[in-house]
Amino acid sequence: MTNVTALPGATVPTGEPNAALVRGLRDLLADAEAGRLQSFIGCGFMADGHRLSACFDSHENVYEMMGSLAWLQAEYVERHTRGTER
Repeated sequence: MTNVTALPGATVPTGEPNAALVRGLRDLLADAEAGRLQSFIGCGFMADGHRLSACFDSHENVYEMMGSLAWLQAEYVERHTRGTER
């Protein structure tokens, strides 16, 4: 039972594992274990609707990290609003 209500066009999380998410996180872990991934900032949502944030921000150039976050925000907006213009 959940109290999460979906907005129009969205779905309520089922609590079942998201296979694509698991694969992506395993790939990130492999990159970190190999020394390729040196810092990471991310957010997601739990099945109960709570937000989860992870901040391993050891990147030395704060301006590069802030620029990357701004780029990610713009990319997210573009991906999720494409075709919704009225």
